[in-house]
Amino acid sequence: MRSTIGAAACGFELDGDVRAARQRIEAMRAVLDQEPEERERLRFALLVEGQAAFLDWRTGDLDHAHEKLSVAVALARRLGDPDTATILLNRGSLRLDLGDVDGATADLSEAVGSGDAAGDVLLASKARHNLGYAEYLRGDLPVALRAMDEAAEQAPDRHAAVGLIDRAQVLLDAGLLTEADDALREAREHLSRYRMLRDLAEVELVRSRVVLGLRRYADARRLARSASRRFDRLGNTPWMLRARVAELQAALTEHRSDGVTPTTARRHAGWALALAREGEALGGAAGLGVTIPAQLLAAEWLVTAGDVPAAQDVLAQVPGRLDRAPLPVRLQHEAVLAQLAFAAGDRRGGVRAVRRGQSALAEHRARLGSVDAVTASAVHGVRLGNVDVAAALRTRRPGTIFDAVERGRAAFAGTGRVRPPSDPVLAGLLAAARREVEAARALGVPSDPSHLARRQDHLRSARRLQDDARRRAWQHGGEAATPLATTERRLRAALAAAGSDAVVADLVVEGDDVLAVRVSAAGTRLVRLAPRATVAEQVRRARADFAVLSNVLIPVPMREAAVASLTRTLTALDDALVVPLEVDGDLHLAARDLLLALPWASLPSRRGRRTWANSWVDLRVGEPTRRADEALVVAGPGLRFSGAEAKLVASVWEGSEALAGEDATCEAVAEGLRSAGVVHLAAHGTHETDNPLFSSLRLADGPLFAHELDGIDLHGVVVVLSACEVGLSTPRIGGESLGLTSVLLRLGARAVVASVAPLRDDVAARVMPSLHAELRDGAMPGSALARAVADEPEPVPLVCFGPLVV
Repeated sequence: MRSTIGAAACGFELDGDVRAARQRIEAMRAVLDQEPEERERLRFALLVEGQAAFLDWRTGDLDHAHEKLSVAVALARRLGDPDTATILLNRGSLRLDLGDVDGATADLSEAVGSGDAAGDVLLASKARHNLGYAEYLRGDLPVALRAMDEAAEQAPDRHAAVGLIDRAQVLLDAGLLTEADDALREAREHLSRYRMLRDLAEVELVRSRVVLGLRRYADARRLARSASRRFDRLGNTPWMLRARVAELQAALTEHRSDGVTPTTARRHAGWALALAREGEALGGAAGLGVTIPAQLLAAEWLVTAGDVPAAQDVLAQVPGRLDRAPLPVRLQHEAVLAQLAFAAGDRRGGVRAVRRGQSALAEHRARLGSVDAVTASAVHGVRLGNVDVAAALRTRRPGTIFDAVERGRAAFAGTGRVRPPSDPVLAGLLAAARREVEAARALGVPSDPSHLARRQDHLRSARRLQDDARRRAWQHGGEAATPLATTERRLRAALAAAGSDAVVADLVVEGDDVLAVRVSAAGTRLVRLAPRATVAEQVRRARADFAVLSNVLIPVPMREAAVASLTRTLTALDDALVVPLEVDGDLHLAARDLLLALPWASLPSRRGRRTWANSWVDLRVGEPTRRADEALVVAGPGLRFSGAEAKLVASVWEGSEALAGEDATCEAVAEGLRSAGVVHLAAHGTHETDNPLFSSLRLADGPLFAHELDGIDLHGVVVVLSACEVGLSTPRIGGESLGLTSVLLRLGARAVVASVAPLRDDVAARVMPSLHAELRDGAMPGSALARAVADEPEPVPLVCFGPLVV
């Protein structure tokens, strides 16, 4: 009988024929009474109830599955059956799907204990993994990932594949979309090998949500449609409906960017409402997975169609509080509420909804530890911010636009977390990655194929170790402070109180154009600047010319041509982006993505004038200029003038000595960052576009990665990076841009002076001592940079990044 019942479940997994599986189990149920011995009869009843529950669960009938598993648990306890732990594991896992996290935790904890006692590694691993999923449902993503990773270390391949689906869901909620997609690809390979049809359908459903976040709309619709068909064939109506909701969500997200006719919008709203009704008919756990998301989609489709009253009627059916819902659903709820309020002319109601959503996102991010995870999670707030800014732009009121833009940017920004307890595993991974990078560098660019292969092996090994370090860092908790968005009114008041003549330009892209909200103590206005495509082309040209000028070996005629070309390009950028702002004094720019990479201080109208930039208006009133007078000066290897430059800079600061040669190690620099008030790092710099947290500065023992600085308190510190291109950053979808400079600012740096293009050694050696002399004498970092480069014969791509201190 045991083999017959097991065959029913296995047959369903292989061919999806739920009807045949149920017939087999019911046939076994019918012969139970023929067993004369009571204990054997109870044992067979236990098997029947357990497998019947499994089929109910796999086909989406969770309530009946729970009833049968509870009967099975009672029978197992009565019999003292060795399968008790397995049944508890199953009921605990089912309770997670039902949202009973406390009940699930009790069952799973008991299963872990029983599995460990019996030496059943697979069972204990599964239970530990699901305890991690319970922590995910409680909102603690770092603990969830740590538990899942520890469980995966014990698990055979077959279990690991199923666990990867849950892990991908956690990564999706953390905003780590590419990593979630990688996990799902790996899971699909394993599951295809074992023909686990139901799990393959779930992989497609979760992947549809992941690739939607990656803006691959056609792939998202295709995957959701395929998952829907698979679940339908398996008789799993609740999950089939979830997949159809995902398909509609993909269509809505795509149409937001492409536009849609009212007729199409109404048709989609009708489909969403039909899905919501089917979800209501299922009751129970279907609400959060089907009914509510479908209602939110219907409401948004109706707003798109221009039928605000109908959208209001639909939204009235959604509960006012969705505390048990996943974060994306809660944020979608607030985004739809805001959109509807704005459409109805209720700006206050719309702003309240935006703030509630951003508060929920801030609470979620505060639990995350690494800068990597914190910045990635902001992807969930993109829609909320877009609704807010789009409504503000329609008003054409500068102050309203400024406030909306800064609400969103502050939600994406953030400070560094409190450093977690020392993690020797993470430290070992970073040290090993450093050694592999150095081993590859030592081989140079060999022409011999065998040497080239060795170099590639070292680089691949370094990347694997870096990826392992990132995964390890995701397990760390947070406790970072929540940024406070600056309002236009507060900014103007602060400028007026300080008697400042500074102009703050908040740059934003509207359609194809770059706009600026210009704020000063005297007033605020909206300025249309230039087409974004034109600016992008000019930035590309400027970077190309800077690259030419960084080469000391180019002939004089070519250098002169590059200088002339660069001057024309910078003048064009100046005329397009700065001259219309009419700025006579200090200029602070808040920008994102491409606009943050401009060489602002090199523009002709800014020569000799204080200019600095940041990704948001981080207003700090009355802060000290720097933390201390002690300076940390470091010279990395391989640069012609770095040693001389470091000595000259160190001579500016009394009592300071340059770290050079074998003393300029990563450990020494990281330790020095904890106490210095001014930091100067003259070294080779590398910005890693596809892995920005491993952007680095090369020191005596190898690269110092941005990742290693995470958690160091830099409040009040001025950091000068005398290196190529480390002022660049890579924008994440929805999140803050990442790079060495952005990490330093998140850790509280008062300012970071860095280059957004190749920086020639001899230029740095001339400019940097003057810059530090200005800093020593009390100049603000932006002013110090402006004075230091004012007399240079060629433009210098250094930019001062930092908060707005008044």
